[in-house]
Amino acid sequence: MITIDVKDMLICLVLIALIVLLIILAVVAKNLITTVKELNRVLEDTTVVTNVLQERTTEVNGIVGDLGAAVDDVTKAMQGNQSLVGALTNVGKAVASTVSYIKSSDNDSSDGIL
Repeated sequence: MITIDVKDMLICLVLIALIVLLIILAVVAKNLITTVKELNRVLEDTTVVTNVLQERTTEVNGIVGDLGAAVDDVTKAMQGNQSLVGALTNVGKAVASTVSYIKSSDNDSSDGIL
């Protein structure tokens, strides 16, 4: 007849539990590595999009500044504080910068950047 000591049985159960925990830890580590790689890919894409948006925001900011100055000049010209020719010149500059922005947007979107 085989006799098993309770102490030996508990040691065997603890060893089996330890092996199971190591296997679970290995699977979790593998999944974590995959998740971190995917997160890095997403962050790289986000960086590209953020840089493109920053460039576009700078361009649009210049256009808005030009348009604001043109509207201010036209308003002053209507009030008699500035020559009409100077106001129309500023309006022409604002329109030209808007057109160049639209053309560059069309060229960039055809490249697939946004």
